Amino acid sequence: MPVLNDTITLMTPETPASLEAKKLAISYGEPLQYPEDASKTLAEVLQRATQHSTKGIIYIQPDGTDKFQSYRELWQDAQRILAGLKKLGLKPQDKVIFQLKDNQDFISAFWGCVLGGFVPVPISIAPSYEEVNSTTSKLQNVWQMLEKPLVLTGDSLAPKIRELSKFFNLEKFQVETIDELRDCEPDLNWYNSQPEDLAILLLTSGSTGTPKAVMQSHTSLIARCMGTAALNSFTRDDISVNWFPLDHVGGLIMFHLRDVYLACQQIHAPTELVLQKPTKWLDWISLYRATITWAPNFAYGLLNEKLENRPTQATPKWDLSSMRFILNGGEAITAKTARRFLQLLTFYQLPDTAIHPAWGMSETSSGVTYSETFLLNLTTDEQKFVEVGAPIPGFAMRIVDDSNQVIEEEIIGRVQVKGASVTGGYYENPLANQEAFTEDGWFNTGDLGFLRSGRLTITGRQKDVIIINGLNHYGHEIEAAVEEVEGIEISYTAACAVRLAGSNTDKLAIFFNPKFWDDDALMNLLQEIRTSVLNKVGVNPDYLIPVDKKTISKTAICKIQRSQLSQRFHAGEFENILEQLDIKWQLKRQKDGECGVPGNQLEQQIAQIWQQVLGVPLISINDNFFELGGNSLLAIQLISRLRDALLIELSLHRLLASPTIAELSFNIELLRWAAESESGFINTTEEEYEEGYL
Repeated sequence: MPVLNDTITLMTPETPASLEAKKLAISYGEPLQYPEDASKTLAEVLQRATQHSTKGIIYIQPDGTDKFQSYRELWQDAQRILAGLKKLGLKPQDKVIFQLKDNQDFISAFWGCVLGGFVPVPISIAPSYEEVNSTTSKLQNVWQMLEKPLVLTGDSLAPKIRELSKFFNLEKFQVETIDELRDCEPDLNWYNSQPEDLAILLLTSGSTGTPKAVMQSHTSLIARCMGTAALNSFTRDDISVNWFPLDHVGGLIMFHLRDVYLACQQIHAPTELVLQKPTKWLDWISLYRATITWAPNFAYGLLNEKLENRPTQATPKWDLSSMRFILNGGEAITAKTARRFLQLLTFYQLPDTAIHPAWGMSETSSGVTYSETFLLNLTTDEQKFVEVGAPIPGFAMRIVDDSNQVIEEEIIGRVQVKGASVTGGYYENPLANQEAFTEDGWFNTGDLGFLRSGRLTITGRQKDVIIINGLNHYGHEIEAAVEEVEGIEISYTAACAVRLAGSNTDKLAIFFNPKFWDDDALMNLLQEIRTSVLNKVGVNPDYLIPVDKKTISKTAICKIQRSQLSQRFHAGEFENILEQLDIKWQLKRQKDGECGVPGNQLEQQIAQIWQQVLGVPLISINDNFFELGGNSLLAIQLISRLRDALLIELSLHRLLASPTIAELSFNIELLRWAAESESGFINTTEEEYEEGYL
């Protein structure tokens, strides 16, 4: 973590520091200009879109086809859902937890809540509802925190979520399906919300394991839409593409809501399609002549890798000349990755001004600073930080020291913000609100950065948040999963974000103190740690580093100093430990491999696909996919390749449950036997794949 008040040397030879006037690090956007007929609530935003636009939303389906819904049709669908919610007895400001997998269901339900004055609370879909994991725990904790609200889902997930309530022993756990709500006649009497009414709760991780709920009002959400449209000259003629989940603030607020405000054409696609085949993103830009899109930094790395490995003769004829604004945000931006993206896509007519680094968070209603200066001739592969730009109208930011005193520009400090789009606070969490806001009303973002000429550059994070592939993971949650493993010394575990040169996203390094150090016990312990973290948190550790207790630096009050461990990792202090572990692991693999050579044709096919996905030369049928470096992104790629090669549909849950070639091969043979015998033991429907069957 950078040291506060560390001066950044940015002066050029032509403008020495001695001649540069010092300026305080505070920057204000232009005043927001509200037209006389401006929409004051979200319902008015959608109503205006239905009256002034024939455009709407294109939903790309999992099979690649698309479905169009005009804003007028969305309005009508929302009225039916409104009627269904009223029929259930909901009152204005009642909360509704979303467990909605389908993008069209999600958006229609969102607007049904808006029309009723109900408050949607989006939660991501769990990889499995048959066990405790980070998502099911979040669902349970939020439901209890919000005093047992309705859970809204689709037909395929409803039985699983109802069973989950029995698993957690939750009483009065009401689950309803959106399809049942749609059976009602449209209700034309929508609730007259006030501008300052609570419009949505956006969940963010909390230090106690229970999420904090960010409150955003109609006013704050509309202000961000207005401000970002004004700063970036977005209009009704734009066409946007979003493939991030709608439970993410970027997908729902930054893109969908802004586009309804503009009444422009918008396209939403399933995330897994891009993770399986990153070039799908370019297919959609070219096909729909899109002008705006976005992704976190890791996605640009995925696409770069695909393009660099693509045979020249198979290159499709993309035309990306329509794309004028590619927002890069959601996690730390790597200049080299973004520059390579521009270099590779210049061949396909992508404008060299297309990439716009940005910054924002749920607490600011998503992106609130944007840069227009990310150009190949103004950046280098070696630069450590990327400027994320100037504030939108109605928004302000400042850099302060530990005493909340504004410091000078070009000095690293704490980033604080203020403005119309900033949250009013966390729902019923006075302690968090007290920590989040200063006495003079500025919000502490938890980020570190500096200003230059009023433009923001983020340099790090105060909070122990690890952002991997655009998703937040808190260190304490990962450490808890590790310390559940028998053989780990409690209170000597540290989860840290590390980023190697050339990496597109943070890597996860876990330091721990084992009770036993002999080789066999240590190798087994590494396997158990990886399994526990993967199952409970949903992320695969990149580095597992056993150390003695004195290596885990602690403060006087016994707080682990994760930033110091991260700095020591980058300095190479633990390379010898990692090398020794690698040698031991290879010896174990060779020993296991003597009786683990792929035998039959199916095992050989699976092993070959694993080698391609993981990039490893030797595969034993007893190797664990995730121990070889597999993660959720690679798992989706593996499932896609197995589907193409074997004509077998796998769920991610099944891969987690059968992570070795031997186990996977057995299950596939079982499916084939069942199909040939027509025993009915396994039914190859999508629903039963999700239940955990092949």
